[in-house]
Amino acid sequence: MFLHLDLDSFFVAVERQRRPDLAGRPVVIGGRPGGRGVVAAASREARKRGIRVGMPLAQASVCCPDGVFLGGDFDAGFAAAREVDALLRRETPDIEWESIDEIFVGLPAAMSAREAVETAERLHRTISSVGFDASCGVARSKLVARIASQLGRPRGVVHVLDGYEARFLSPLKIEMLPGIDPVLARRLRAAGIRRLGQIAQLSDEPLTRVAGRIGPSLARQAAGIDATPIRRTALPPSRLVEATLPEATSDARTLQAALRQEAERTGRDLRSRAVFARSITLRIRFADGRVDSRTASLPEPTALDDALLAGAVELLSRLWSGDRLVRGISLSCSGLIAGSGELFPLLRA
Repeated sequence: MFLHLDLDSFFVAVERQRRPDLAGRPVVIGGRPGGRGVVAAASREARKRGIRVGMPLAQASVCCPDGVFLGGDFDAGFAAAREVDALLRRETPDIEWESIDEIFVGLPAAMSAREAVETAERLHRTISSVGFDASCGVARSKLVARIASQLGRPRGVVHVLDGYEARFLSPLKIEMLPGIDPVLARRLRAAGIRRLGQIAQLSDEPLTRVAGRIGPSLARQAAGIDATPIRRTALPPSRLVEATLPEATSDARTLQAALRQEAERTGRDLRSRAVFARSITLRIRFADGRVDSRTASLPEPTALDDALLAGAVELLSRLWSGDRLVRGISLSCSGLIAGSGELFPLLRA
């Protein structure tokens, strides 16, 4: 049995803990109003004004001129995530941080459905008691638990009964499936596929025509079939800091140089915290304001710049084909594990 916890507007909640006067006000995390960056997080009050994560700050300041725009303090956010981590580990060591505001929790296989829901509600109350709103999904697979937590936003607990996964997913929009990005969603919709139940009923051949190699796996996921285990992580993911380019570009050498700087920055961050990364995420903001990202597992846990850069270059080839202008680029790591205290002084040298 798995739980998926989604911490609502996490960085906003962190800032409100530090500044109680922000309660009830529209708060935008990302930088000064009208700046060149993008929205990293927004309070519910700001989202009601039309502000969304990834929106350019210049556009956000027009949507919400009376909003409180803050840069956000990652170190404070990381400290808050460690506090949440400590609370969860009182229940189980099977903790997997998907991002700084998303966590999978593994529960014993022998635990009954009633006990799992009671555990979810207890953790939900505990997290709320330290100032964070969270939604929680409970299911027999990580995939279904994650989707359930999305439906429970911002503070609900959604339990999917064992054996009802396909029925639960069937009426949902195709965009609810994590493996379907906006480009693939457009292709599926052009083929008349709008609900997960439609995907689950298709055979491999038509899905491969529309979605390529991942087509057959989409059918299994849309039916709720997922055997992915918990990958224990010791810490929340590393910070995500976007490197805004001086100007929008499609020059490969400029992007390669920016990517190297990101790999070196990320490597320094990992080494300063004495941790290794198991996976990396590359995020690109294009000149038209759209944002796309990809995540990949590394061949082995690492904190070395060159290894991070190699993985980032591979992700860049999957995200960008050279025909779109890029405005910003960022690299982050997850699946962090503590390293040897004797090794890291050598790596920092």
